[in-house]
Amino acid sequence: MSGVIEPGDAIPQEWTLCEQMGVSRTVVREAVKSLAAKGLIESRAKRGTIVRPMYDWNHLDHDVIGWQAGADESGLNLVRLTEFRQAVEPKAAAMAAERATSEAIERIEDAWKEMDRTAGNDVEGFLAADIRFHTEIMQATGNPFFSPVANVIGASLEASLRVTNCLPPDNIPSVPLHEKVLQAIRDRQAMAAHDAMLSMLMDAANRIDRALAKSASLDQDAPKEGENG
Repeated sequence: MSGVIEPGDAIPQEWTLCEQMGVSRTVVREAVKSLAAKGLIESRAKRGTIVRPMYDWNHLDHDVIGWQAGADESGLNLVRLTEFRQAVEPKAAAMAAERATSEAIERIEDAWKEMDRTAGNDVEGFLAADIRFHTEIMQATGNPFFSPVANVIGASLEASLRVTNCLPPDNIPSVPLHEKVLQAIRDRQAMAAHDAMLSMLMDAANRIDRALAKSASLDQDAPKEGENG
């Protein structure tokens, strides 16, 4: 994920991995099988096990999303996740406004109430409720093909909140933005739900851009190794 081993290059041999990781050959083989199943690597004659091109990776896989987020020092992957959400979630919100059952709307509202309750005092609780809010909207579309997108949303929200909402009070401004989405879905106003979701995601994108720019500026200003402090 970090790019240390580039697409087309071979990963270390089995015995080397066993030695480096301090695990058995069985563990290494199971790990290799898992990575191959997710489209990350493949075995080739006379070349060993190589990293596949990024476009072959299963980017909607829960583990792959989490690993990418963990290796995303530049913030580029977070930006890409947010772009993907902007393309999908507004449409999902509109569909939810048209199709959601009363029970589905109640679950969305329950998630929002938990967001409102935890904003300002519980970052982890707020994150869990936020993920549930967006996931319930995906489910409320009635289209099962939206379900895998919940993995993207969860990873994106977790990475985004780590960058932009490190302190509990930072979460408070997003509560009314979510409420607008909820209200539009509850009122069966598809276009209003679409626009409210897009507005919320644009706000998130802007906050991410500002946070990443600030972080990059701090990195540039930090004294380099060997310089006087």
